[in-house]
This record gives sequence, C-alpha cells and structure tokens, in this order.
Amino acid sequence: MAKGIKEKKVEVELEDGTKKSILVKKPSSHLLTKAQKLGAKIWTESVREGLFTKLTLSEFMRKQGIWDDDKEGRQAKITADIQTLEKEIALGVDGKRLMVSEGKEKALQLRRLRNQLRDLISEKIGLESHTAEGLSDNAKFNFLVAHCTYDENSQKVYNSLEEYENNSDDEVAFAAAAALGEMVYNLDKSYEESLPENQFLKRFNLVDEDLSLVDRKGNKVDVDGTKVNDKGWLVNDDGKRIDRDGNLLSDEGQILLQADYIDDINGDEEEEEKETPKKKVTKKPAAKDKE
Repeated sequence: MAKGIKEKKVEVELEDGTKKSILVKKPSSHLLTKAQKLGAKIWTESVREGLFTKLTLSEFMRKQGIWDDDKEGRQAKITADIQTLEKEIALGVDGKRLMVSEGKEKALQLRRLRNQLRDLISEKIGLESHTAEGLSDNAKFNFLVAHCTYDENSQKVYNSLEEYENNSDDEVAFAAAAALGEMVYNLDKSYEESLPENQFLKRFNLVDEDLSLVDRKGNKVDVDGTKVNDKGWLVNDDGKRIDRDGNLLSDEGQILLQADYIDDINGDEEEEEKETPKKKVTKKPAAKDKE
C-alpha cells in the first residue's frame, strides 16, 4: 500500500456537465480486516460452486491449448528482452556512450515489447479475473471503495456495498475506484513515468506530460515521426487525417476520392472536344483547276 497518502480529493465531472467533489480515504486496518474476511468468503463460495482456482485454470488452459509451453516460452523471452533493454537504457552498452537516437530506438523497442507482453497474456489475465481468487480480490476492492468514499460534507456516498455495485458504472464510482487504486496499489502515472524508457524519453524532451511522443516543435507524433492528433490519428501539416502513405482519410478511416477523372458518361468528353480546336484541312486543287 502506498505510504504517506491518507486521503485523495477528486473533482468529478458528471454526465450533465456539473461537477461533484468526493474524498476517498485510505482504508483503516479494521476495514482491511473486514475486506479480507469478505474475500475469503467469496473464495470459498466460488470453489464450492465449481469455479476455477488459478491453479486449476492453468491446468485447464494447457489442456485446451489456450496457454501452452510455446506461449510460456514467448513470455519468458519477451520478459528477458525487456530486462536487457532496461539495463542498456539505464547503464549504456559495455560502458560506451550512446547516441540519443540509439537510446530513443531502444526506448521505443521497449515500449513495443511491453505491448507484446500485454497482448500475449491478456487472454490469460482475462480468464484469471473469473477465478475464485479473481472474484475474491474484486469483492475486497469493491467493499473498500464503498466504505471509503465520502462527499464534500464528509458523508458516505454509498450506504452499502450493494449500492456501490449497483452504481459502479457511473462517473463517481469510476473516479472513486481509480483514486483508491492509486492509494492501495500505487496505480498512478508515476509508475509509468518511472519506467526506464520513459525516464529517458522525458530527459531528452521526446515525450510530453502524457508520455506521448513529440517532435522538436512539441507536436504529437507516432514512432515514425508522423504527426498525430489527440485521437491518435495520423494527420498532415493541415491537421487532416491521413494514412501511412499520406492519402487523405475520412473521420471513419476511409480513403477519400482524390483521383482526377474525365466524365465520358455525363458529357465531359463532348466538352473536351469543343475545347480542342480541329485542325484546318487545306483542300488540294483538282487537276483541271491547275490547267
């Protein structure tokens, strides 16, 4: 659990545009104990109902080919490559000084590897969230959010766990869960900023405050240096959406009609014939005219 932070005030913008202030407090040891008991109860009930534990899920995934030795090996290889690049960015290679361009390439490669690892294990993590352990952890966290969220008058926002779960999709519940997650699990922006690749990119002004890549002028760009907008779309210098080859796209991502055509169906061909002057033909005199 993150140290030092005892509460977090959050300004929440509601769907109708109005704002609401909430205060999320760090759970007491008493609340943590109650949450643990609830988690243990959910775990026991889940196992009785025949749900997988993480161990039995692992065995099931191997039998079904969802997770096998090949994927296990790929995970180990990507993890090892990540650790190698982290050291090279932080310490250099064989004590040699690196060019910033070399460091940038290593940082971007590190980002790609992290994404590959997330993609590889995403299905595994998704299935694990429905195991007895996953449901137990979720119940504990929901219990803490429900009992640690207060309004601006220091009154509890939720009267019960059930009330929180019934409203868990609204803006207040989402903000409260995010705030508690930062305090309990240290899930905040500082974690991303602390990654070696992001430390490097920030040091040489290659990313903005949101850790998005930028060019020398501060414009957001992709890994190839092409400008992007706030939606992540590639754009040209005029801010219009384009594809990787520079072709204009609609907001839906379809290539816009840009080719030049001569309409030989609706009359453009006749107009072109009118515009093109015909050559004047000089008639040769007949033989009797020569006489």
